[in-house]
Amino acid sequence: MADGTRQPDQGGASWVGLPDPMDILTSQDLVLDFDGAMELARAYLDVDAREHAAAVAVRAGGSGEADVRVAGELVTALIHLAEGASRQAVKCLKPLDGFSDPDVAAEVFLVRGMAMEARGKRGDADANYRLAMGLPRAMSAGLAAIQLAGMALAADDLDEAGRMLQAAMGCGVPVVTARAELELALLLERSGNQEAAIRRYRAAIDSPQQKTALHAAFNLAGLLRETGDSPEQLAESRHYLEQVHASGHPGYAPKAAVDLAVSLLEEERADEAVPLLEEGTAADPAVSALAHFHLGLILIDAEQARRHLRTAQKTGTGEVKTRAAEALRLRRDR
Repeated sequence: MADGTRQPDQGGASWVGLPDPMDILTSQDLVLDFDGAMELARAYLDVDAREHAAAVAVRAGGSGEADVRVAGELVTALIHLAEGASRQAVKCLKPLDGFSDPDVAAEVFLVRGMAMEARGKRGDADANYRLAMGLPRAMSAGLAAIQLAGMALAADDLDEAGRMLQAAMGCGVPVVTARAELELALLLERSGNQEAAIRRYRAAIDSPQQKTALHAAFNLAGLLRETGDSPEQLAESRHYLEQVHASGHPGYAPKAAVDLAVSLLEEERADEAVPLLEEGTAADPAVSALAHFHLGLILIDAEQARRHLRTAQKTGTGEVKTRAAEALRLRRDR
């Protein structure tokens, strides 16, 4: 499957260098079958490239093959789910019953399960996921098992979550097994089994899905730093943080920047930490608040420092909020 433009790897993609969506719609070289349409669309959705996934849906919807047209409807449903429009996703799925092809049926069950789960209909979601697992399509079965693990985890059934993740790891699809390794690592870390979690994070780093690999590398870096009692472990932690930061991923790179900056501050290398902290202010609110807090502590300009501390106090939670308030008080008392 080639369209003469840069495409995502299976299950993942770079968030830069994506083809123009119009190329997906018009390229004469792009020939989509059912599997190709689903894999390409999932790759785009993994990097939040919804416009590209929508182009795949339109292209698939114009196919002369019935199963490829179904893929177009399934992709449209996945886009609705990514946008939080679960009711619209359900509407897309209603006409898709009755296909005898087991691959098509497995994907319909999987996506319908996701829609039911998003609608809060856990029983219907569970039934659809298990129907997907009962069919021979390995990708769908593995992803359904991961969804079931998430539902079990939400219900604090850690044993069932573990069983479902083990089932997902047995599907044989690298992008799915690596994601299952990541989810199991998160579960083990939550349960306090740090050594086992480290092993699972290491396995997930090899994922062909970039988002999974970066998540695993970032968490592994933190766990190695937390448990490390040797210079080698601390060096390995920094190595993974540098890799994640170098990726430029809009979700993970700023988080890695803050963690790298904190380690530099511990080494009294504040000048090197400042640009990393400034980058970290673009991270999610909790991490951004930590970046603002540290900038407020180290900047010489009093007004800039107070501005960062006020932001940390406003957006931070728990200890960061408390420490920012105390730092502001000390700044005023000077």
